[in-house]
Amino acid sequence: ASVAVYLPQRTEPSPLMRALAVSLIGMLVIANAVSLVELVRNIFVGVSGINPVGLLLVGIVLWVVNIAIFALVYWELDGDGPDMRADGYQDFPDLVFPQQQSDQQGLAPVNWKPTFPDYVYVSLTAATAFSPTDAMPYSKRVKLVMGVESTMSFAIVVMIVARAINIARG
Repeated sequence: ASVAVYLPQRTEPSPLMRALAVSLIGMLVIANAVSLVELVRNIFVGVSGINPVGLLLVGIVLWVVNIAIFALVYWELDGDGPDMRADGYQDFPDLVFPQQQSDQQGLAPVNWKPTFPDYVYVSLTAATAFSPTDAMPYSKRVKLVMGVESTMSFAIVVMIVARAINIARG
């Protein structure tokens, strides 16, 4: 979604293209939440035709997809998207990375800006530690998003463990 909006030949995405990118990512978050509900239903009700190992694998894939989707969310939200960040933050950043802090000068280039892998790391740490570890959320919207991601990740991990225990018990 976002890749189509931020093509190199575009100097700035149109408001319509930006809205499309944000909407598509929002739909991915909703689809992932629905998949989580289906996983819970399949584990507790057992109505699917998926075998126990298959359900375990579905849970693991859902967790990895959750990390990827929320990396896109952070990438789109922080500083109002990659184009706005490239021009310098218009307002304040939504996430503050250690490289952006004045007490960390000399540990990164002066003009350091976060790239997509930085947001993947933020998403991974939020999904595993269930809290921020590296980049701190400063805006309310990113705090809310991080809370949603951590809650969904916790639920997915609980479902994976529950399924693994069920498989181990036979």
